[in-house]
Amino acid sequence: MAFDKLFEPIQIGPVKIKNRYAYAPTNWCFFSWDGLMNEQELAYYTARAMGGTGLMIYGAILSTEFGVPYMQHPWIFCFDVSHVPGLSMMAENIRLAGAVPIIQLLPVPRSSGQNWKGVQPVAPSAGLGMWAPPYKHRTSVGLKMIDERLGEKSWTRRGIGSSAEPTPARELTLDEIQTIIKQHAHACRLAAYAGFDGVEVHACHNYLVSTFRNPRMNQRKDRYGGSEENRNRLVLELAEASIRAAKEENPNMAVGIRLDTVVEYEGFDFEETKRLALQLQELGIDYYHETSGGQFRLPDEKLEEDGHLLKYSKELKKILKIPVITPTVHDPKLAEQAIAEGQTDLVSNARQFIADPEFVNKLKEGREKDIIKCTRCMMCGRGGLVNGIYCIENPETGREYYNPKYWITKGFTGAAYMHPALQKK
Repeated sequence: MAFDKLFEPIQIGPVKIKNRYAYAPTNWCFFSWDGLMNEQELAYYTARAMGGTGLMIYGAILSTEFGVPYMQHPWIFCFDVSHVPGLSMMAENIRLAGAVPIIQLLPVPRSSGQNWKGVQPVAPSAGLGMWAPPYKHRTSVGLKMIDERLGEKSWTRRGIGSSAEPTPARELTLDEIQTIIKQHAHACRLAAYAGFDGVEVHACHNYLVSTFRNPRMNQRKDRYGGSEENRNRLVLELAEASIRAAKEENPNMAVGIRLDTVVEYEGFDFEETKRLALQLQELGIDYYHETSGGQFRLPDEKLEEDGHLLKYSKELKKILKIPVITPTVHDPKLAEQAIAEGQTDLVSNARQFIADPEFVNKLKEGREKDIIKCTRCMMCGRGGLVNGIYCIENPETGREYYNPKYWITKGFTGAAYMHPALQKK
């Protein structure tokens, strides 16, 4: 099979991507509790960029100082000028390795729930969060297994030093919401200054911003709660601020967004998501990156079924003019078919890149039989974001720094290549 569609270039806003594969943003963070770049972080992403993907979405990167007290694992930061040198090195490495670097920026972590830093969590509404009813007992298969073997009070289950019971969240104030938007916009300018070709707004996976969309978790009485319009307001304001800030620094920046598709148990449905997607397109978003709803999914959603989100992206393609990225399409034949039939524009994966950083190159070279396939065992998540990342299929994962193959020793030359905005048309 030639996979012609998978290797067709595509334009995302002002940015050209060489093929239809994207690395889906992941948080491994490699022990950077100080928020600064480290050599293993660089090597891991450089390896995946060398492997042939057209688009490397690096994230989620913490974009506000406001969010720091709510960290429950290491993050890389992008909210101060001191963070720019390391981020600039990452953008340069990805570009030298052959991929387009886009940074995914996350305003505030998943703060509602466990508290092990002595800071009360925040949420759209007081007392609500991912550990509150009806979500309190909704846990992944992996966490249930840990509960059975080690007990619910295990640090492996709850996080180092965490309390046995969740800490009720307080309601985020209006002033704090504006602070988050302002600091996030500043991060978008820093990302452009660091040399990334684009910014992706993280508004998914039950982190603070995405919970504003969920009426079960957002019972505010002000302009950010209640109606669908009000619950979507924070996402739209963040997107607008991101577009303005990034493109003011570099007009050639692409700005995308990643949203949850559906959320179960009195959450929101796909029709609401489609309406929000159209509003984001009208604002000027350059691409839409689909994803599941974190823990809060539809009961019949078969999460391990390859391409289970294509049924949604196919409908999004009918109403959107901007490119749509669909995650978790591991089978190249299915990915080729989906793009050929107009069900999506790009496919994003993380776990398959973990198992085999070279899989896109192997596919292009006709070596499909040599691809080391992800078995979806989820060992990559079992090590925890504190302990690092593991992969049964690829023992080098998390130790790429020790392989000279991924050491880029020569950078760009000439001012025109040091920053995308300086390149000639």
